Amino acid sequence: MATPFVQGIRTGDLSQASRDYYVAQDAHYVGHFEALLAQTMQQLPPTLRRRAAVTADEADAHLGLQPSDYYHQIDPAPHNLAYLAHLDQTVQLGDPLASMLALLPCTESYGLIAQKLAQAGVASGGYADWVAYYVGDAYQSAVTWSWATVAQLLQQSQSATIDYAGIYATSYQHELTFWQMAEN
Repeated sequence: MATPFVQGIRTGDLSQASRDYYVAQDAHYVGHFEALLAQTMQQLPPTLRRRAAVTADEADAHLGLQPSDYYHQIDPAPHNLAYLAHLDQTVQLGDPLASMLALLPCTESYGLIAQKLAQAGVASGGYADWVAYYVGDAYQSAVTWSWATVAQLLQQSQSATIDYAGIYATSYQHELTFWQMAEN
């Protein structure tokens, strides 16, 4: 919440360069994330697979930040590539709990940030579409499902060789870096 970019969403004072950079980085990230989520779903026992997906396109939510067409020309940044490499490496382990914990910080942080911004009145401000997407029932349901799935997998987990807490913490550090780097 304290990063300059999130504060800029709150105040409505984001530079065009920051919005373009953020939307470009997220555009590179989201497609890859969705592919990893699909792989993770296949790792889950059928009884834990999410039945209802988020119905709106997340890329549309980011367009609510009003990027210019220039964002299409911005390459993925090293911090973005490092985050995706961590997610790739973790999902490739084939352990559903590890995969869920790697992906969870992204899903959760957006939901939490949007809730705080909505409480601060941003839901009616300049970036209301962005906030509305993440506080919406469909997105919040995805966050709830993620945590419920992690809880069930934790009860069933038998791997003593995977550092689950480390995977989650590393993903959250990457997520924080993503937000810190967004203020370009």
